[in-house]
Amino acid sequence: MKPLISVADADDVLRKSPFGPWWRFETIAVQAGTATLRLPAQPHHYRPAGVLQGGCCMTLADVTFWIALMTTHGVDDPAVTLEMKTNFLASAAGNLTCTARLVSDGRRVAFGTAETVDADSHIVAHHTLTYLRPSRR
Repeated sequence: MKPLISVADADDVLRKSPFGPWWRFETIAVQAGTATLRLPAQPHHYRPAGVLQGGCCMTLADVTFWIALMTTHGVDDPAVTLEMKTNFLASAAGNLTCTARLVSDGRRVAFGTAETVDADSHIVAHHTLTYLRPSRR
C-alpha cells in the first residue's frame, strides 16, 4: 500500500468518503504517523447552550487518527476503531483543530493519541484511540 503523504492525498480521501463532505473536514498537515485536521463549526454542531456537541470533538479525533494511520499504511489499510476514550477538558465554540499521533503500530493493533483545541489553541479534549486491522479472509 502506498502511504498517504500529502495534504492533497488526505483531502482526496475525505472528499471521497461518505461522511467527509457532510462534516467538511479540512486537512491542515500530514507527515509520517501524524495528521492535523480542522472541523469548521456549523450551526447543526451546536447544543442549545451555544457550545459544540461533544461528538464533534470525538468524530474529529477519530478521523484525524484514521488519516494519521494512512500516512504509514496507505488508504487501503482496513483498520477500524476498536476503542476510543475522550476526556473533555473544556467547552468549545467555533472551529476545532485536532492533531493525532501514532504511538504504537503493530501488525493487528495500532494505538495513538489526539488532542483537540479550539480557535484560541486551548485544549478542549484529549483522546486515546486503538484501531484494529481485521484479518483478511
